[in-house]
This record gives sequence, structure tokens and C-alpha cells, in this order.
Amino acid sequence: MAFSTPLIGKSGDLLTAYNIDWSVGRIGSNTREDVMLVQALFKIFYYELLGFNHDLDPPPGQTEVIVVDGYYGPITQKHITHFQAQAIALGQKVLPDGIFDPFRAPGASSTLSKSRYALDLLNNGCANCCKEQGIDNYTNLPNRADMPLLLRSALKKVKKTASKYTYVAPQTVPTTGGA
Repeated sequence: MAFSTPLIGKSGDLLTAYNIDWSVGRIGSNTREDVMLVQALFKIFYYELLGFNHDLDPPPGQTEVIVVDGYYGPITQKHITHFQAQAIALGQKVLPDGIFDPFRAPGASSTLSKSRYALDLLNNGCANCCKEQGIDNYTNLPNRADMPLLLRSALKKVKKTASKYTYVAPQTVPTTGGA
């Protein structure tokens, strides 16, 4: 389920980023709230900030604003693939795998591929471009009436680590002796 995660910005300010618990995209878990968050961030970055996002246009042929419905399909996949390709073209080390994985920490790289998490870069793009324009489309995401209640409710939860990266030790049952 999507959630909010606190972080300290370069200026020392307390900021919020939005993360997912499970992967979204090709072979992803594609849980409803996680897909909604990815769609909402694409809506902000490509459509609400169009013309103010450093000339990063939506996917070619995409004439309608992405719908934030939580259902993974070809339009969401097209946005994921397109964003990863744009990030690579801008010199970011992103794995072009068609998947948005949860980031371990804002600004962190993947422990396996040593690449940046595309979701973290999308968060940064939304946050920075909204700040440049003096709008709160990103920071106010958990309170926006135009976003589904399911997403707004999920983003009220604050935690540091995605469930994908949380290890739960197996429970042992104490023995009582017996026969």
C-alpha cells in the first residue's frame, strides 16, 4: 500500500516523499493503492506541470490525462517505460525494466543494480517542479479532493521502509517437553 515517508531536505527542512510497498509495472504486484500513487505522480508531473517540468512531455500519442484509478494496464505501463527512458536520456542511472520498485530511502541507489529508483526520481521531479511554480499539487497529495479516497487514506500512513524490504523473522514455538 502506498505511504508517506519523512525525509530531511538539503536545506534541513522536514519534507515528505511518497513510496509504494510493492513493485508497479511489468511483473509487479500492482496493488491498487501502489498503482494509484504512481498514476497520481505521473498526472502531476506530465499533465499538471506540462510546460513547467523542464520540457519532459508525456508519452508520445498520449493525448488524455492519465486516470488515477489504481488499475495497472497499457497506459500506466507506457508512462513507466517512457519516464525511465527520459531519465536515462538525462544521464540518470536507471534500470529500464518497465518496473517502479519501492525506494529504500530517498536518494538511495538499488543494492543490486546500483541504479537510482525511478520512483524516487519521479518524486523529486514532482516536488522540485511544484516548488519552482509555487504550487502544492505534490505536497498536498494526501488531501487533494480530486484524488481517490483510497489513495488519500493510504498516504496518511507514515513509515520509513516499504514492506518489500522489511524482514520479519520467523516465529519459533517454544517446546514444552512432552513425549
